[in-house]
Amino acid sequence: MPEALRHELSDYVLDLRWSAQGRFLAAIPSQGAIVVFDALGAKLRELPGHVGGNGSIAWHPRQDILTTYGQDAVIRSYSLPAGNLVQAFSLEKGWAERVAWNPSGTMLAACVGKKLHVLDGVSGEIRQVFSEHRSTVSDIVWHPSNADEIASVCDGGAQLWKVGTERPIARFDWGGASLRVYWSPDGRWIITGDQTPSVHLYDVRADYPLHIQGFQTKVKSMAWQGSGEWLAVAGGPDVTLWPCSGKTGPEGVNPKQLNGHSAEVTALDFKPEGTYLASGGRDGLVLLWRHHQAKQPAVIARSAVPISVVRWSPDGETLAFGTSGGQVLLFKLAAAVSSR
Repeated sequence: MPEALRHELSDYVLDLRWSAQGRFLAAIPSQGAIVVFDALGAKLRELPGHVGGNGSIAWHPRQDILTTYGQDAVIRSYSLPAGNLVQAFSLEKGWAERVAWNPSGTMLAACVGKKLHVLDGVSGEIRQVFSEHRSTVSDIVWHPSNADEIASVCDGGAQLWKVGTERPIARFDWGGASLRVYWSPDGRWIITGDQTPSVHLYDVRADYPLHIQGFQTKVKSMAWQGSGEWLAVAGGPDVTLWPCSGKTGPEGVNPKQLNGHSAEVTALDFKPEGTYLASGGRDGLVLLWRHHQAKQPAVIARSAVPISVVRWSPDGETLAFGTSGGQVLLFKLAAAVSSR
């Protein structure tokens, strides 16, 4: 196994996020200080946590600015490496789950309760509030290249919004609740992880839905390869790979199955510009797959507690992962990967 740098956070690691150029890694625990490391794994800054619990973090797509959000419905942005607070503002009180920058860095979105707020990225002024949701918004994602389109999920599936319009520009209502939402890098597909053990995959261009069932658990772990050629999904101890190119995508296609974990897979991430997939599970394993060439994965790490998140650096040379016990580990994998 490659050598790792290890750090301890105050609580369960909710997420890890690399800055756009890969200079920094931010780690957010469920409670307590948010920590920023440099690319080599040295601890740089501790940023204040949020009252009532942390929610999410998001890096500006072009600048080294980290935005944090939490159950106090307060949005804060910091410039790194100095850690100076550059803006802070509060939204109305409610369940505050996600914050996200649009791809141009001009707008910031945050969901609180049944509302989705879109704010100016510089002034923090509210540009628009989308409130046509049946229940609490559980997740949001911007279109990967259209800076004014965003998707949200709640009870009723997914809705697509365009800044400047009052009503959704598209709805994908399957009759139940969706918990997570991902947009493929090419903008073609939206996938939702649902309240039931299933996913819905929507071809946005054709307004065509696919329903994939048969998972053991709710699907919260998904990852796209490249521009969206393959989709990795986990709802149990196995990873399922679906081809998403061609006219009908995965419809009628037998997926690939990756079997290596003994418990539920909780985290997935594809290596940028490559075919390697990293997975983490409740069994404490971090595995590395090359699904086109090998059936057996390489064991990258073994933890005594479940893995909560795995993230490749933008250059693909470092794999970071977090655990339910609050550990953050960084592995330099360039040499290990190139030798396989």
